[in-house]
Amino acid sequence: MRTLTPGQWYLRFTCEHCNTKQILFQDLSQGEAKIKATYVVECSNCFHKGSYDGDQIERYQHPLEADA
Repeated sequence: MRTLTPGQWYLRFTCEHCNTKQILFQDLSQGEAKIKATYVVECSNCFHKGSYDGDQIERYQHPLEADA
């Protein structure tokens, strides 16, 4: 699993097969840009290959501090 940077924005999807949230990549727009692409990716949990468009991709900001 990749290491996420506290406070950094990422694009992620929810696997349509096992419902786990998966990081696509870092969101360089800091949550501002409209997603106009479709990504075909494999879930690292169940290996399901799915197609996800801008309506299915969400922005995620990793918390600054871990939950205590």
